Amino acid sequence: MTDPEASPFPVSTRDGVVLGGWLVRSVGTARAVVLVRTPYDARAHLPLARSLARHGFDCLVQDVRGRYSSAGTWRPYAAEALDGTDTVDALYQRCPRTPVVAYGASYAAHTALETARTDARVTRVVAVVPALGAYETAYSADGISQHLDRLGWWAIHGFAREDEAALDPSVLRAAAAVADREGPMAAAARLGWDPARLDAFRELWTTPALDLPDHFGDVTAPLLVVTGDADPFDAYARRLAVGWGARSGVGSALVSGPWGHDLGIDTPDPALRAAYDAAGSPGRTILRWLTHDEPAPGRELRLDVASRTWSARRLATTVPATERGHA
Repeated sequence: MTDPEASPFPVSTRDGVVLGGWLVRSVGTARAVVLVRTPYDARAHLPLARSLARHGFDCLVQDVRGRYSSAGTWRPYAAEALDGTDTVDALYQRCPRTPVVAYGASYAAHTALETARTDARVTRVVAVVPALGAYETAYSADGISQHLDRLGWWAIHGFAREDEAALDPSVLRAAAAVADREGPMAAAARLGWDPARLDAFRELWTTPALDLPDHFGDVTAPLLVVTGDADPFDAYARRLAVGWGARSGVGSALVSGPWGHDLGIDTPDPALRAAYDAAGSPGRTILRWLTHDEPAPGRELRLDVASRTWSARRLATTVPATERGHA
């Protein structure tokens, strides 16, 4: 079967910045158009777009402002709500009468959530191992500073149009030790980051935490959250599912299992691989939710590795603080 083609889909924002992206169309009338906005190179997400197209969805993969094919200045967590709304405007003009689904993993989950928060035209949201905001990546759910993870992430992804070289592991560990003793800005200064980089990195540590029920209280689109026991954002993801639509009453559902931030993709664990082969992967459950509304709102679908089955249970309404943060 021939892969669906990807067509360039530039979007001009309200301040004149052109965001680059590629639209992959389904065969026939699309169920919806899935919007994926990412800092990790939209072209790398074309396999996802083509997979969704084969299941009846158009899919736009877009580089966020200042990354890869998109113009503008890259500032993590700064512009995703407005740029997402401007992209929905373009989709409504060029894909008329097609519902919009906001979809993303990690940082791209943040872009999806912010688009849905500010634009009621979004009809569904999928947030996979979400990196919710600056504070929620800088501090674990129990308030512990995540110096090693943040120094590592920002060195690669945080400043330039394209990814930069990772810090040598010994350099990263030494910088994290400095951050633990003297604070993260001291560590960043010793790495030789210039004033512009230091300014952006300082903002990470001073941004307040999101009040999730308040921040997402008025949303109108149902949400599917995918999280894993070993994912460092698990507690935040569960809090998101509980707080989503606190005032509007829009429901959310959760998918969970014993994986980490990579969802167990290419896992060497034979038991988890066998469970995926028998019951289906998290990606299969996302497609099931998009096409059949399963799991239902207020429910958690959990993979039991021992029995190689998915089981549904009521979504917990309280979430303990846990572990550390990543990106």
